[in-house]
Amino acid sequence: MPPDPRHAGDRRSLARRWVAIVAALLLAVAASCTSEPERADLPDVDIDAPTDQPTDAPAPTVPSEVAGLSGRLAVLDQVGNLVTMAPDGSDEVVLAEIVPGRSQVRQPTWSADGHVAWVHLDATDAEPVEVGIATSTGEGTRPTEAATDVVPFYLSWDPTSSRIAYLGSPNPTEIELGIVEVGGGRSGTTLDAGQPFYLSWAPGGDQLLVHVGEDRLERLGLDGSLTTVAERPGTFSAPVWTDDGRSFVYASSDAEGEHLVVHDVEDEIAQPLVPLDGLLTFGVSPDGERIAYQVLEEQSALPLSVIDVGTGESVEVTDAPIAAYFWSPDGRRLLFLQPERDEDQIWFRWGVWDGTSSFLLPRFVPSLLFLRDYLQFFEQYAQSMSLWAPDGSAFAYPGTSEAGEEGIWIQSARPDRAPVLVADGDFVAWSPS
Repeated sequence: MPPDPRHAGDRRSLARRWVAIVAALLLAVAASCTSEPERADLPDVDIDAPTDQPTDAPAPTVPSEVAGLSGRLAVLDQVGNLVTMAPDGSDEVVLAEIVPGRSQVRQPTWSADGHVAWVHLDATDAEPVEVGIATSTGEGTRPTEAATDVVPFYLSWDPTSSRIAYLGSPNPTEIELGIVEVGGGRSGTTLDAGQPFYLSWAPGGDQLLVHVGEDRLERLGLDGSLTTVAERPGTFSAPVWTDDGRSFVYASSDAEGEHLVVHDVEDEIAQPLVPLDGLLTFGVSPDGERIAYQVLEEQSALPLSVIDVGTGESVEVTDAPIAAYFWSPDGRRLLFLQPERDEDQIWFRWGVWDGTSSFLLPRFVPSLLFLRDYLQFFEQYAQSMSLWAPDGSAFAYPGTSEAGEEGIWIQSARPDRAPVLVADGDFVAWSPS
């Protein structure tokens, strides 16, 4: 098999970003044990009193409810096969089976209408590696396939479920954006290039908002046309084109410094919400009304907070440094991942915030695949995959418990329920419905 493009040079700058984030998180964790965390002066933002900080109660013993949950899970099992299944682990369907040493399946991604796309690589002794993007329904019917000139390391369905954007590396210093028309063509088409490269689909699937390198923040049409959105992007990664199509969310820089910005698409007015001094991470609720954000400084992390776009008021979710966070499909809850140092071991805990209070769940270690390929780019993946059940009542994740059990876990979004192991595997994503 060819070298994994996720370790190519064009990904090293992104990997360094994650190393810096983790270093800041761990330094902040250590500092928080002995002192109150430093906070930036935010003169333009009203900060409400913090919501109740996450509770760390004794580990629950009542199992999470897994029967009757809606949707299906897409799982990469420990061998590397792609399967879908009911959330309780039953009704397993194999979508792609690998031949160890000869083939691989990567990046399974659900569409809004319940199809799954994935990258497949096949090799023989006599022929070059064949690379493509395959799709089918979650039950394995209506398959399609398209070849690509690069090995994609990221897939994102458009909101209409008719095309797929993919990122891949033609050489160690560049990332290409390509488009596959599902069922409408035998190969992908290159649309743009740069490094690093982040994207967000327009609701109609006819344009993308792209953040490329350090100085490009643009609208990109499927014909390759470009329109500048911000002349000086700030220090952030993935922009967001909100689901209602009304706003862009990003960070921008001007003479007064950097800000988190909500940009009205129709009126072309950029509203600064939060002043920044550091690396911004953020996630927008599905209705576009709230934005979760955290600023990572050189050796510390400011509190994870949520700002109401309409009022400009922010509330703190937790003072702890957070590695990743994801809104539930209904926007009522925020799932966040908190690292925790214990002697030489780094553990993680999921936390759930419901708008007024938070709770923490038992410690675990994410799977290496999930940690390496997904969590360090969580802002981008928050737009193309979900850990949450469609109704927001539970979530899934891959990892190893403190007891050493590893695989795919289901956790009810309740503090009095314990995670339930439902399958083996290193990756999981929940279908939208």
